[in-house]
Amino acid sequence: MNSKRKQSLSLILSTVSIGIFILLSPACSRAEDTRKHPKHGKNTLTAVVLEAPPADTWSVSQARAQAKPGASIQVSGQIGGTVSPFIEGYAGFVLADSDLEFCSEMADDHCATPWDACCEDPDKIKSMRITVQFVDSEGSPIEGDLKQSLGIKELDKVIIVGTVAATSTHTNVILNATGLYRF
Repeated sequence: MNSKRKQSLSLILSTVSIGIFILLSPACSRAEDTRKHPKHGKNTLTAVVLEAPPADTWSVSQARAQAKPGASIQVSGQIGGTVSPFIEGYAGFVLADSDLEFCSEMADDHCATPWDACCEDPDKIKSMRITVQFVDSEGSPIEGDLKQSLGIKELDKVIIVGTVAATSTHTNVILNATGLYRF
């Protein structure tokens, strides 16, 4: 081989090696981050389960009307208020006020997704739900699947203990949850 060809081949191999290193580096660091944060996953999610129901709970409607960002509150309701209430990949869901009429409470079982309360006025539904996200000690959302880890499902009645997120508004209440009691 001539020297120009050797230099070109060497440059190509170097570039490919650097590219492979760059591609693999984030994957390794993500795996390392997961090991550093054992709070993510099934073991942490079971730790949020409360053995007894907390006292002095608010309904979802009361929480929307009265809760201020940073306030510690306890809210009772049902998982639902939308077609897909669970947050994919993270431990969270939409909590709806139990005063909504869910399709499963009606005489005729006509709905494949009764937890979405689709027979109610859409504006009423929006005004009677909040977002619940389980967070770690640093306030970061916990990765996981609540349905699989805890066996909870749509329409389950729960009480959530947590703090209203700093980014919450009266039209978009987010509860950073640390505890869950299931009836």
